[in-house]
Amino acid sequence: MYHYKDDIRATRSANMLYEALMKLLKSRPLSAITISDVSHVSTVSRATFYRNFDEVTDLLSWKMDQLFEEVLTGFVTSSPDLHKEDALLIYVMRYWMKEEHARLLEVLFENGRIDIIYQGFVNKANILLEYLKKRGMMYDLDDFEYFISVRAGFFVGIICAWIKNGKKETPEEIVTIIAKQHDDVVNNELIL
Repeated sequence: MYHYKDDIRATRSANMLYEALMKLLKSRPLSAITISDVSHVSTVSRATFYRNFDEVTDLLSWKMDQLFEEVLTGFVTSSPDLHKEDALLIYVMRYWMKEEHARLLEVLFENGRIDIIYQGFVNKANILLEYLKKRGMMYDLDDFEYFISVRAGFFVGIICAWIKNGKKETPEEIVTIIAKQHDDVVNNELIL
């Protein structure tokens, strides 16, 4: 778990630690990287690390939360057409397909930590909830939990398939694939 304080100094240290971790991940798996390794490469002290994070994977969780906050805030401030079913998926996929963001997704996928991707989406879902409230499209809390879990689950599955297939499809191509599969399921009355 991370307990990062949102101030300039903590942000600078957290970013240095994260960049060091990403550098280390180019040459070894996540399971082989220690706090000492990250501290040494980043030149940030272990004490500072422990002031903000408990373990190495907390850096990835922190960054994922930070990036999901950025993308979901960007989505709601873009005044999306909420009646267009693929608006959220296309916007989010375009964001994550940028090389600097895709690398984090690849690292998590390669190290079997897709739970961090899922949790990052869920952790920042309140951004969508607040936007839906303002737009008069309020879901009761139970329905909203399903709304978010379905989208987060789809997103993680789509990202994993995209990475596994060599990251070659565009967001629009992915939406076309999903729409065709959805139609096939509905037309053939298949469950799931």
